Amino acid sequence: MLRAPNIALFVIAGCLAMLGILAALPIALPIPGLTGNSSWYIFAAWFLLAAGSVASPASKTKEPSDVFGGECNDYVPTPRSPQ
Repeated sequence: MLRAPNIALFVIAGCLAMLGILAALPIALPIPGLTGNSSWYIFAAWFLLAAGSVASPASKTKEPSDVFGGECNDYVPTPRSPQ
């Protein structure tokens, strides 16, 4: 099942794709070593989006045992007496 990737992944993939497109154009970029690898930047952007849409999302809720790192089933709250 495909899911929408995280928004940060869209931003990173968009930056990589833009760098790849700019590196393929015949203009001088101030980043050394960028001009010879334009197809790899576009491929990396595509791969990040593909991996982000296949990966399972992180769970929103955590169990108490996940938060504290152990079993919390032994704890039983005791009612307070009114004072």
